[in-house]
Parts: sequence; C-alpha cells; structure tokens
Amino acid sequence: MTATTREAVTPAGGPETVPPEVFREVMTRFARSVTVVTAYDGEHPVGCTATAVLSLTDRPPTLLASLASGSGTLRHIRAAGRFGVSVLPYRLRALAARFAELPAVRRFDGVDHVSSHGAPIGGAVAGVVCRVTRYVPLADHTLVIGHVVHAETDENAEPLIHFARRQTRPEV
Repeated sequence: MTATTREAVTPAGGPETVPPEVFREVMTRFARSVTVVTAYDGEHPVGCTATAVLSLTDRPPTLLASLASGSGTLRHIRAAGRFGVSVLPYRLRALAARFAELPAVRRFDGVDHVSSHGAPIGGAVAGVVCRVTRYVPLADHTLVIGHVVHAETDENAEPLIHFARRQTRPEV
C-alpha cells in the first residue's frame, strides 16, 4: 500500500482525519526503538512491548509512555506508582514478540531484570525507571507520565529498531 495524503470523513476523528488504516501505514515509516514498559508491584514483574515512548523534558527528566487503557501492565503501574522502560538491544529481539504475545504470567520467565528498580530488562541499550506523576486518558490509551528516578545505558549495545513492520538494527 502506498500511503498518500487523503481526506476522509471518519466518525471518530471528524472530517479532517485520515482513515485509521492510512495512519497505521504511515506510522510504520517512523523508525523507532523497540521498548518494553515494565512494572513491579512487589509480587510479580509485568511488562509489554511499546513503541509510543518519548522524553518530554530534561528539567526535570520526564518520560511519557502510551499504553492501552485496559492493559495489565498499566494496572500494575497504577498499583506500584512506578514504571520502567527498557530499549531492547538487537541481540534480545525475541523479547519484543515475547512481551507482545505471551500471556502476562509467562513474559518474564527466564528474563534478566531488576525488580528493585521497576523491573527494567537486564542487558538493555538504555533503561529508565520513573515515578508516575500523571495519567492522561486519551481515546483507548492512557498516557503515563513520570519523573525519571533511575537511568542507565550500555554504550556497546546495538538497539533494536522497528521500521516498515520489520525489526532491524542501525547501519553504521
């Protein structure tokens, strides 16, 4: 499908909104890191694959993650008041499907993580833990905003990139 600028009337978005299928196709061309958003509420770690994660400001360091409002991960984040975000390395690319497809109770089986910091994934390219400062409901998702309380990077890890419906790595 070649996505082009199209005008269409859609009930949910109004007359100035492109159809959802066109929007989804265009969004596949926004290259982005593959992340896993995690939480640890004191009993079990949970997490899900997410691509809508971004920094909002560096003063104070603030991050936003967009999660489906019915997500079990979101429910755990609400209970814990914290969340982690791990940028997956290319070498751990199988985790992207694992955290998107497996039942929640099996996603962390055998996965290295640090429970004391909101369950970020071990070996990640970058990992942050945030203290939640705000939830913003928006359509069928909730924007989770948090101040960064822990951050780390692995300068030698190669990030997993999602582009045009495939997983790849940067070419240097």
